[in-house]
Amino acid sequence: MDLNEMISIIREFFPENAVELSESLELLRDTMEETRQDIKQLLDLLYDQGQHDEMIPHIQLASSISEYITKIQELQTALELEDQLPLKSDDEGEDKNGLPDYQAYAVDSEVVHTLRESFTYTRPAAFELRERRIETRTWQAMLVNTCEVLFNLDGERLMGFETDPAMRGRKQKMFSSDPTNMRKPIKIENSNLYIETNMSANAIRNLIIKMLQKYNIKPSEYKVYLRADYSGMH
Repeated sequence: MDLNEMISIIREFFPENAVELSESLELLRDTMEETRQDIKQLLDLLYDQGQHDEMIPHIQLASSISEYITKIQELQTALELEDQLPLKSDDEGEDKNGLPDYQAYAVDSEVVHTLRESFTYTRPAAFELRERRIETRTWQAMLVNTCEVLFNLDGERLMGFETDPAMRGRKQKMFSSDPTNMRKPIKIENSNLYIETNMSANAIRNLIIKMLQKYNIKPSEYKVYLRADYSGMH
């Protein structure tokens, strides 16, 4: 079975897995791009020090990373579904005759989680950035609140996301001053910019990582706190 046939079957019979694979590839692509930028900084340093021979293997590494990034993008495109799967709501599947005990899936909201984890079937309690903890009940709210924190740090940089190709979705804008063609836009406070929120938890995670990188903030500085993990129900 070749790769194209495998992807076709996953898309048809396991659509949620296709979304998860695509989002995992996007995280890998972002990490590889971050590595490429780190190489660029090292090359600048080596150039300034006149160590031109030492630059050669790093240039080759950066070139190889760029090639793999392109291949990853191709895989993501192949895995892309016609319609993006929305987030499940807390009360989805609830039945008067068999209401799940959601309290049984509560987790310690003081345990720190990182943006390198998968958040499928989880619900957030809060996030922390620059020693400021903000309570939140949904992943969409976490995304919007993160945008507002970053806007207060540097509003002009956030406004630039609208025209930044790296901050676009594969089919539509993630940031726009015109919400007409957005699925579920929410306005960022004190700005005229809207953010698309019709995304899965892991897609939101990936977008937050991209935003932090644009602000030169390490993803490790962003802490996530959960209130529930429903993995055991699926």
